[in-house]
Amino acid sequence: MYESFYGFKEKPFNLLPDPEYLYMSPGHENAYAHLEYAIMENKGFVVITGEIGSGKTTLINFLLEKIPHDIQVGIINNADVSPLQFIKMMCQEFELDVSTRDKAEMLDLFNRFLLEQFARKNRVVLIIDEAQNLPHKTIEEIRMLSNLESEKHHLLQIILVGQPELRYKLKSRGLAQFAQRVTVHCHLDALTGSEVEKYIHHRLKVAGAKQLDIFDKGAIEAISKYSQGIPRVINTLCDTALVYGYADDLKIINKKIIDNVFETREIGGIFSDYSESDREVQPAVISENGALKQLENRIHAMEKRAILLESMVANVEQQFSVFINSRGKMDSLAIELFKMLKQSMASRGKLTAKYIQLKLETERNRSGIVEGKKKTKGSIFSRQKSNGE
Repeated sequence: MYESFYGFKEKPFNLLPDPEYLYMSPGHENAYAHLEYAIMENKGFVVITGEIGSGKTTLINFLLEKIPHDIQVGIINNADVSPLQFIKMMCQEFELDVSTRDKAEMLDLFNRFLLEQFARKNRVVLIIDEAQNLPHKTIEEIRMLSNLESEKHHLLQIILVGQPELRYKLKSRGLAQFAQRVTVHCHLDALTGSEVEKYIHHRLKVAGAKQLDIFDKGAIEAISKYSQGIPRVINTLCDTALVYGYADDLKIINKKIIDNVFETREIGGIFSDYSESDREVQPAVISENGALKQLENRIHAMEKRAILLESMVANVEQQFSVFINSRGKMDSLAIELFKMLKQSMASRGKLTAKYIQLKLETERNRSGIVEGKKKTKGSIFSRQKSNGE
């Protein structure tokens, strides 16, 4: 939608792991060097870890584009499976028929496949993404696969890619034998402040931008702060900011827009810290106290206003669909739609914040009344006891 407005050939901040957009930061270069070394030297078990959204899958896709043709590659993305399910998925990745076979037969079939590839001077690499989800028993089954080897060469090379939890899991005592067989390990860190700016400029350049200063210095600093250097979060912030800028007819994205994007999404719970106390908000108990009753009425009124805002947005969307075939009105109506959506999101965010504040205030007042009753009962009991004595 905003591509032509900013002069892009395509959206520069898509969340898809497109290797064409891979920015080789020093951390990514280091991780890729480890992968390249492990592949070339046919190292057995390789472990690559990194924070959520740090670009691990994009790096793997980049590796697949560079990998030699004499290497057979299989990829497993769903790692939360039992040992039997894993073996079946592994065989299916290499197009082996396992429809009517038990575990022993599947392992025998896979072993014969490895020997055939070795005889043809082909190598076999299995990549397991999201490997932090692997159950302990499945990891042990994967370790046993390393026994499928010749006298001097690994018949199968396994690369585990996952979040930092994978490192902690492999440190457990029950997986000590597996950890000892890991020959190459690398951790992918978040981007630094200067790398965030280079990352943004890199993606803008790949997308065909003629001007790389679309995000000013203040905006980039805000993006670095809010994203904490995680590429996926950077993409989300930048893409949304470009939509806001397009709706407001702004060619340059400044810090104010980034702050607005972050605040709006934080109110919705996307970027906000998630604490144990936020998991469940208990409904306030209706009290006979007039002040509490008044607060509850205000909460209900805000809920109605939120529903009204949603209805207004729905009406605008309906109007947009009616005029979608009118090219002359399409652009102006789209801009108005995004302006109204932006205002609606901001209003709903403020309403949500007030709603939560009032609920907490109601809960505190209710707790105060209950506590007062407890103290009253306690004082009566103390007086009764004193009189009895």
